[in-house]
Amino acid sequence: MIKPKAHAIACFTPLLLLTTPSHGGVVYAQPTTTDAANVGLGWYSSSEPRPTRNFKHADNFVLASDSTIDAVRWWGLSEGVSHTDLSNFDTFTIEFWSSRTLPNGNIRPLDLIAATTIGTQDTAATATGRSAPSGALEYMQEATLDDSVELLAGETYWISISARSIDPGADVWQWQDSDDYDTRSSSFDYGQNRWLVLEDTDSAFELIAVPAPGGLSVMTLGGLAAAQRRRRRCR
Repeated sequence: MIKPKAHAIACFTPLLLLTTPSHGGVVYAQPTTTDAANVGLGWYSSSEPRPTRNFKHADNFVLASDSTIDAVRWWGLSEGVSHTDLSNFDTFTIEFWSSRTLPNGNIRPLDLIAATTIGTQDTAATATGRSAPSGALEYMQEATLDDSVELLAGETYWISISARSIDPGADVWQWQDSDDYDTRSSSFDYGQNRWLVLEDTDSAFELIAVPAPGGLSVMTLGGLAAAQRRRRRCR
C-alpha cells in the first residue's frame, strides 16, 4: 500500500543535455537531488521480502543512442531508524527490465534482462557529506556489472536497485530521489506479487558504458520538473 510519508515542494530543474565522448563514460544521468533539503526523500527498495517496507523499486529510462552498459552509479541511504550508515545491508542487486505499456498508457517493468548482485563492500560506497533529517548519511555507490548489457536507443527500459537487509526488521535501504525528469517509476509489492504504477518522483542513478564505436557522442535529455509535486513513499 502506498501512503504519504513525506512532502516537499519540487523545484524547477533546467533541461539537461549530457554529451559523452566516444571513449565511453556516463550515457544516462539522473544524479542525486541538487536540493540538500530533499536528502532522505526516496523510495524504499529491498532485494528480498521484509515484514515492513516490503517493496523493490525501479525507474524507467530511454537512451538516445545504442549503448553497452557495463557499470552503474547510484545514490541512497539507510532508513535511519537504527543505522545512519549502510551497515544493515550486505548486498546490492542491480536489475535491468524491459517495459510494458498498459492499455491506459501507464508503463511498468515486464521481463528481466540482466541482474548483478554485489557485496556492499565492493560498491565503493562514499559518503557525500549530506544527511537526512533522521541523521542517515547519503552515499554514492558504483558497481561493475557481471556482464555488459546491450540496450537500444529509443526503447523504454527499467533499472531496479535494491539492498538486502541483514536484519529484515531493522532499516531498509532508501533509493535517493533525483530532481524530476518524467516522474514515472514503479515499485514491486512483494505482498501482492506485482509491480505498482507510480507517478511521483525519479530515482538517482547514472549508467556508464564501454567505449562507443565510430566516434559518436551520446546525448541524454532530462525533463522539466513539476512545481509543488506531492512526494509519496512506500510504507
